Amino acid sequence: MKTRRTFLSDPSHRIRFVYLPKHSSWLNQIEIVFGIINRKCVRGASFKSVADLETRLRQFINYYNRTMAHPFNWTYTGRPLEKKGRASFTPPHHRRKLRRPDRSGNEAVSLNVI
Repeated sequence: MKTRRTFLSDPSHRIRFVYLPKHSSWLNQIEIVFGIINRKCVRGASFKSVADLETRLRQFINYYNRTMAHPFNWTYTGRPLEKKGRASFTPPHHRRKLRRPDRSGNEAVSLNVI
């Protein structure tokens, strides 16, 4: 374990290992950025080559950073979200069933009552 840590923390390596949990909130931020790029640059466009796509993306990112970029309003407090139950919820197996006639008066229709 010690040799692995030494190996992974060596600054001369070309690749840097960063451990992030896959549920972390930075994923939400990158999804927002990818959505903006998709809506404003890629969707509906046609590219002759990968180099053309790369050029267009770099131009858009430079333009976006100059004109539209702003900090996102980050509201997560770091505390786990609490699951709030519905106050008037009754599970289906606890509901009573009543029968009532339909609009034409011919047949009975089941009605769930809480």
